[in-house]
Amino acid sequence: MNRFLALGCLGLGLMVSPLLSSPAGSAVPASPKIGMIDIEDTLSTTPAGKRANDAFEKTRKSKQAELDKRQEDLKKADADLDKQKTVLKPEAYAQKRSELEKKFVDLQQTYVKLERELASDRTKLIQGLLKQAEPLIAKIAKAEGVHLIIDRSATVWTDPSVDLTAKLKAEMK
Repeated sequence: MNRFLALGCLGLGLMVSPLLSSPAGSAVPASPKIGMIDIEDTLSTTPAGKRANDAFEKTRKSKQAELDKRQEDLKKADADLDKQKTVLKPEAYAQKRSELEKKFVDLQQTYVKLERELASDRTKLIQGLLKQAEPLIAKIAKAEGVHLIIDRSATVWTDPSVDLTAKLKAEMK
């Protein structure tokens, strides 16, 4: 049995050895060049990013204003109900309190829904800007002879010489 195990290992070694060696026609360069881009900074400081962020902020503020108005209306209704507590029958007061609590729960659900919508809008905004930036990043990579570009948020430390953010910012309009 040991003889079969030894022959199997030898056969496996012979099959794997060409994969481990680096033939001259390999698709991977001998020493790949890596670049880094700070996507978040690029998207927030370029004209295209600023326009998109301004549109997002305008939408966010209008939705926030709507929520604030509804919240103020509920606070006002709560204060009015507290003033009427002494003149209302206990059943009527309990019914109005219950209706007010339902409106409050509805407001909370609306808030959660709007938060999800805003997160989705923000994701779409970033994806749209990244689609605009992708061909520019490819162009910069080819011009610089870079084989791989990573985002700054995915790194712990990078040499400033591999930072291509300024070049991308210059291309984004």
